[in-house]
Amino acid sequence: MNTYNSQKRWYKDPLNKKISGVCSGLAQRLDLPVWVTRLVTILMLIQFPLVIGAGYLIAHCCLESKVY
Repeated sequence: MNTYNSQKRWYKDPLNKKISGVCSGLAQRLDLPVWVTRLVTILMLIQFPLVIGAGYLIAHCCLESKVY
């Protein structure tokens, strides 16, 4: 069995986005509600603004948009 094809990938979700779809794509990959990933991102952004802001920007630039 090929495990590479069975793994979920992380995409930006352009249909369920607030800013760029990074959190909604991560929520789909982790099988979590979107509001949970957005809340955790905001709380972490308050605590670590440079690290989370830079990570979000990198994810926004590097992740592919999901094609429907």
